[in-house]
Amino acid sequence: MNKKWFYLLSAIILLASLLRLYDLGKTPLGLEWDEVALGYDAYSILKTGRDQFGSFLPLTFRSIDDYKPPLYEYVTVPSVALFDLNEFSTRLPSAFAGIITVILTALLVYQIVLSIPALRSNARKISLVSSLSLAISPWHLQFSRAAFEVNISVLITVLAVTSFLYGLKNKKLFLLSALFFGLNFFSYHSARVVSPLLMISLFLLFHKSLPIKKYILYFFIIWLTFFAGFIPILMSKDAQIRFSATNIFKPGARSLSDRDLETIFLEKRSQDNLAGFDMAGKIFHNQRLIYTDYESLRNAFSNYLSHFDFNFLFIKADAPLHHAPGFGLLYIVELPLILLGLIYILKKGLNRSSFFILLWIMFVPIPSSITKGAPHAVRTEIILPTFQILSGWGLILLINFLQKESKLFRDAGSALISIAFLINISFYLHQYYVHTNYEASSYWLHSRKEAVEATEKLKNQYDRVLISPRVEVPLDFWLFYTKYSPEKYLNEGGTISGGFADDRNHFDKYEFKYFDYNNLPKDQKILLVGTNNSLPNDFPGLANIIKTIYNRDGTNALLFAENRH
Repeated sequence: MNKKWFYLLSAIILLASLLRLYDLGKTPLGLEWDEVALGYDAYSILKTGRDQFGSFLPLTFRSIDDYKPPLYEYVTVPSVALFDLNEFSTRLPSAFAGIITVILTALLVYQIVLSIPALRSNARKISLVSSLSLAISPWHLQFSRAAFEVNISVLITVLAVTSFLYGLKNKKLFLLSALFFGLNFFSYHSARVVSPLLMISLFLLFHKSLPIKKYILYFFIIWLTFFAGFIPILMSKDAQIRFSATNIFKPGARSLSDRDLETIFLEKRSQDNLAGFDMAGKIFHNQRLIYTDYESLRNAFSNYLSHFDFNFLFIKADAPLHHAPGFGLLYIVELPLILLGLIYILKKGLNRSSFFILLWIMFVPIPSSITKGAPHAVRTEIILPTFQILSGWGLILLINFLQKESKLFRDAGSALISIAFLINISFYLHQYYVHTNYEASSYWLHSRKEAVEATEKLKNQYDRVLISPRVEVPLDFWLFYTKYSPEKYLNEGGTISGGFADDRNHFDKYEFKYFDYNNLPKDQKILLVGTNNSLPNDFPGLANIIKTIYNRDGTNALLFAENRH
């Protein structure tokens, strides 16, 4: 191994580690509801072997009536065992996955660039630049510093692809890639679509370079073992509920209702019948056939293209939880480098390996395109590190071009590139590490921890503590921050439902239910936690408010009140 390459890669790994581990439990400030659900389930698995619903070592975790793949919960168990249940331990698996992905990106890019004769001499440079680009990537950093399941999926995807490419000459790595492709069924929803597409593409592109048939058989035995474990999940009611709730092809997601569509189709079938084409009418104007839903197909195509929208990638991304304030998912200075790398591939560097990178980019938006809320940065994070690979190629090509020019032109060009990157990167780091905790504090729900700590101090003064579901899935926040014993909680019945509006859950003195402030019992002293930020409000104008919790930006987050007694 080249020592200089090794030392530079070590420096990049150190930088990636610092950016992902520094202040990990405090920036972003507070955990959002998926994070506390993941953390408490890992805590419950550690203590009891069961999740908060009482399921023993589940392959699907129920959370807020959403059904999650299990991998993040299970990799969080050792972290919670080592560091207790807190923000740091819950986010650490994601941060660690991000660091490992940076390392693997260098190895992946090195192998790919070696296959392009014109770039082979620059393989180490391009691998380092691509790895560095991912280390400081706004998209990758955002999801490496929070408990996002997809960040584990990014790691597994890169592991699978890298081990496959190196496995063409090393049979053990080839079989290891089967394990990772199989494991991806349990990492994140969109990976269940993208990962098999990538695997099939690799087999088709490199079919002449595959190991002997015996190892191909072993590969598919390993992969099919994981797939067999995934089939019950795929066929389960839980999976169907999630798909029904998120896909754009269900009638509830269209602009026309079921009844409206059936009326239109009846009219069209009647016209076909009069024209003597009764059977054709039944086939082509039948809402049970997905291809007749032209509106949804148009939306799916539009959703697909939206993932390559300039504003989405470089300016404002999507939800506030998915980007730093005032920033997109990629650096704006990367745009010309990505385009340069893409143009070079298409004109001079197109081969099996580089074409696979283009397929990777094209496959990833597919599952997100048929769901509501596109473009979606979480569902498409598996596209990384392809953009960083393209920008790495682009930067080295640009540097090579400048080296052929006059010293003045070379120095001026290098200075301009350096200044542009320095400004863009320093602005991002400032926005993320400073402004996230102020401008996005309400989205990261940091006020919930303060609320739990306050109720813990006050609860002994009251007979009951009622917490409104309008506080946004409060149950998991109170379970997480009180570190309530999972054994005791499950013995008391555990979680009944994870739904947003469910009001049957309770533990200790806490009851998570809607309340009518003016009709509370007067023979009990009750502490109430709620909000007036939604309609209907939890408290009328004359409520006895005893405490207000604010977001970092000064806006009202939660209210504490006493009943009249």
